[in-house]
Amino acid sequence: MSDAAILADEDPREYHSSFNLALDSAAGTAFKWLVLGHLLFIAGLCVLTLANVANGAVWLTPLLTLPLVWAGRSHKLAMKVAVLIVGLTFAHWVAAQLASQVNAAATPMLPGLVGGAVGAGLGLLFVLGSGLGRHGLATAIFAVFGTAMLAGLGALVVYLYMTTGAGNQGFPGNWLQLLKIYVPWQIGFGFVLAKVLRPDGGLIED
Repeated sequence: MSDAAILADEDPREYHSSFNLALDSAAGTAFKWLVLGHLLFIAGLCVLTLANVANGAVWLTPLLTLPLVWAGRSHKLAMKVAVLIVGLTFAHWVAAQLASQVNAAATPMLPGLVGGAVGAGLGLLFVLGSGLGRHGLATAIFAVFGTAMLAGLGALVVYLYMTTGAGNQGFPGNWLQLLKIYVPWQIGFGFVLAKVLRPDGGLIED
């Protein structure tokens, strides 16, 4: 699908309203691919947790967006690989590094707040800065809103991770503990990312 056809397919009422939280057809399709990627991620996380691989969740980040990139491989593939696979993995790594520097004993919700804000904010910044995001002020507003929402969600899920299920050592306890963080946060991030991404020929259903 050509760029002209893609732009002609856009509905300004759906794509540029800062108050519309519903998923349009293109965003809904993108979200489905991101949910599939999330399922691949948690399956991979199960394997790496069983194998006791350090920082396994960070190195599995590409699985989250791999199905989405594959589905849209006919349009700006190199940019999508750079941003949605390499860039988001880098954002996850930076977020994890910064969150680990926070004194969790004194402020148990702060690590997740920092990690969620940095991971979401940096990732969405890469998307918008690369041109893969939708144009307009409404998209920027929604990205800021999404970052704030994911920062709060990160604070909550990491707090639950640290304060519940402490006796679940070994497998599958450690894996289930990690799911407390990654299932809600990645689903939330998938929703925000799907809304922010610009539709292309691989994501628009004819």
